Amino acid sequence: MRLPRISPDLKQPEESKHLRWLAYTAQAIGISALCWITALWWLWLVGMGLTAIGHLWAYRTRRAPRSWAKLAVFIALHLAFFLMLIGILRGVAYPQAQFAIIATGIVTFEVFSRLNLYSALGFGVVNLYVAATLSRDISYGLFLIAFGTVVLAFLMRADVEDARRQGARLILLSKHRWHTWLNWVGSFTALTLVLGLVVFAVTPRYAARPLFTPISLTLPIEASPQRQVINPALPFIELRGQRVVNPTFQPSTPNEYYFGFADSLDLRFRPNLSDAILMYVSSPAFSYWRGYAFDRYSDNAWSQASLDLEELVAKDRARFVVGETKGQTFVQTFYIARKLPNIVWVGGDPVELFFPTERMGRDSTGGFRVGQILQPGMIYSVIANRVSASEDAMRQSNQRPYPREILAVNLQLPDTITPRTHDLARQLTRGKITAYDKVIAVRDYLLTFPYDFFPPPQAPNTDAVDQFLFVDKRGICEHYVSAMVVMLRSLGIPARLVVGYGSGDYNPFTGYYEVRARHAHAWAEVYFPELGWMPFDPTPGWTGSPQTGVVNTWLFSEALNLSLPDIPLEQVARFSFRALGAVLPLLIWASVALAILIGLWRIWRRWQAWQAARPPIYHTDKERRAIFAAYRRLLRRLKLQRAPWQTARELAQAHPETPALSQAAELVERAAYDARLPSVEDLEHLRRL
Repeated sequence: MRLPRISPDLKQPEESKHLRWLAYTAQAIGISALCWITALWWLWLVGMGLTAIGHLWAYRTRRAPRSWAKLAVFIALHLAFFLMLIGILRGVAYPQAQFAIIATGIVTFEVFSRLNLYSALGFGVVNLYVAATLSRDISYGLFLIAFGTVVLAFLMRADVEDARRQGARLILLSKHRWHTWLNWVGSFTALTLVLGLVVFAVTPRYAARPLFTPISLTLPIEASPQRQVINPALPFIELRGQRVVNPTFQPSTPNEYYFGFADSLDLRFRPNLSDAILMYVSSPAFSYWRGYAFDRYSDNAWSQASLDLEELVAKDRARFVVGETKGQTFVQTFYIARKLPNIVWVGGDPVELFFPTERMGRDSTGGFRVGQILQPGMIYSVIANRVSASEDAMRQSNQRPYPREILAVNLQLPDTITPRTHDLARQLTRGKITAYDKVIAVRDYLLTFPYDFFPPPQAPNTDAVDQFLFVDKRGICEHYVSAMVVMLRSLGIPARLVVGYGSGDYNPFTGYYEVRARHAHAWAEVYFPELGWMPFDPTPGWTGSPQTGVVNTWLFSEALNLSLPDIPLEQVARFSFRALGAVLPLLIWASVALAILIGLWRIWRRWQAWQAARPPIYHTDKERRAIFAAYRRLLRRLKLQRAPWQTARELAQAHPETPALSQAAELVERAAYDARLPSVEDLEHLRRL
């Protein structure tokens, strides 16, 4: 079977300016999409200008390409690739995106033919693909629609140009032509939908360990982990937050940073958070994104009882093993959009962290910290156990004693807690036997309080929990959680306050949870023997639960949910290089032998093609060959030459003054097409002629 060949027309210089403009527009859309997402506007100017100059040069030299220009393109392309590698090592922002755009402009200098224009469209697809890996919102869809429209227009215009090249009469507004265009649109739409469904069906969406875990390569954190929480808003947070003692206080300008992300959480502050997106989270399950916990309450403020920080050292590829797999796991990937505190946000119970640093710290409450704030563009992934327990399991855990180290820290209460706070806790849980039932009773009571973004100011010389429960009876999340933790501790149930972010707004088009500044949140964690810390949210108005939701799995997730071994990649790489050096001569000889075999195979295929293309009038019979030889001698005697396109009869008709040519032509035709062999008389007759 012969392989299909590219039409020679596609390799001819393309004369159509319309097709070139459409190809440039498609490339411009890909460049614009990538620059829009990365905000590299200087790169947009470079990419658009370089691509335009490349198209102009290619159009003017389409019939006589310059050999030195090809060499220049080759050198420039490899130089751009080398600079991309340097950018990756030096932490330059989006080096892959920069290479994709610059390479698009460089290659455009060799866009001469229709086939090259198709390749230019392919570079536009590459830019769109890179943009898709970086896009976190629906704005990317606008570029995708625009690109598809331009490609469809390109295909339609190519159809028109082909028809004109073949001399067909075009009536663009005719009914037949409109039907042709509608068929193009329908076919293009159907193909797009089918490909989209196929890609959606076969693209893995891992619920457990992915084969390649997303992680930032260009924004590593090299500083040692810090004990204190570094908030990007400090020290300005003291000015934007407000220690409310003035009843006439008016909320300040919305802030992007939550004042609770610090070493302490003062309940007398009143935050006013903006709607800015701080990060995007890809997760197959609903979850709150935990930061760390406070376990000491004093003077209307929360803090951590211990400032010790356990240092964690990364294994291969910045991989931190921080727990054991228990039950179902799921993977989350965090894409940082704005500067955030030096907190590694996690969902569920983390097992492995893939974070761009060599060292990380873990505090006494299970929070993870690094040496500096998280920068925009940073990416890291977390594999975590699903945190969820049934009501029966939490009720039965009441039969087991609490560990001493848990009770020593998580039952602490200051003397400022009022007696009526203790009385309310006992009243709400009267008749409840298990700790779980008491937790639910306190939580459900607090859920009846209305949420107030701007609660009344804290009165001097009062306890914040007492004022919330008996005076204001409304507040923000910190007040609800503080009241719950204090009342549970007064009942002998270990509890603590946790800060982080709610799940955010789920975008069904992009598949990301969009976490905004206003999603900064606090909730409670209650300890259950053998189950560990379980989250509860007493704040009204928050959808979902702090426990991990149902993990949405892919159709083939279970088939691909393999437990990958812990492979020492450094040792494997070193052994691979040694093995490569040992087998390198063998590989060279094998390559030479393969090249020879391929050459012989191509020669054999060409010989077969030549045999198949031999004309059917070619014969090996001696009688027929003698007739043809005598005819050639006759032409030499007459000093005539038959053109390649002429038959013997056409040559005879061109020379009517020579009757012998007509008789000879008749004998030649009989020798060529007659199944019977020529006779000796025929040969002698031709020789006499």
